[in-house]
Amino acid sequence: MAIYFYSFNSYPDGDTSLEGSIDGYTQSSSGVVTITTENTFSLNTDVEVGDVIKLYDNSDTSNFIYAILTAKTSIVGGGHELSISYDYNIYNDDLANMDEFIVYAKELHPAGQPNNKYITSTQNVSSSYRINARVETAAYSEQYIRYNIKKYYDVILDNTRRSFFESFSNIATSIDVIMVDDCSSPNGLAYKVYMPESNFQLLNNKFRKSVTLRIVA
Repeated sequence: MAIYFYSFNSYPDGDTSLEGSIDGYTQSSSGVVTITTENTFSLNTDVEVGDVIKLYDNSDTSNFIYAILTAKTSIVGGGHELSISYDYNIYNDDLANMDEFIVYAKELHPAGQPNNKYITSTQNVSSSYRINARVETAAYSEQYIRYNIKKYYDVILDNTRRSFFESFSNIATSIDVIMVDDCSSPNGLAYKVYMPESNFQLLNNKFRKSVTLRIVA
């Protein structure tokens, strides 16, 4: 299992080589999802298989999924087909409602600054994790009639001994953080996460504890 994190505080907004409209999508019998872009879309050359992609509903930003890009194919006449893998249990919004996408390319950098990448990729943070599901219910009357149900999901990293300032501090303090597990079924998973709160007791810049991250879903 390979687990790593994207962390970043800024990312190009409105770059038409990284984001665009979804013209359609297909889902094979084996569960492979492929989206088709508009024929005017030209994919940035820094985008690689294994990067993270977000699909979302432009009219309702509460509908979205985070996924891993598993294949990219140019279409004769223009546009691309982008195959993805994602956790459909946690990201269970209807794909038919998704009309926009953005790709988070870890190799992307400002023009002329190849060593100044937008995204920091942090590896070897954890060798395993588990997901904790929590359900909150609001109800009324003596018959306990439920009128509001909320679901929360937490990623709990194992207690691997970690360095704080060289690596984990990026995950703890960045504005945007995405966790990637490139070995989970079907072909890798990605989650946007954040750290609600945590304390770290450092000894020579090292700490050992389980760390909880909230999944944004």
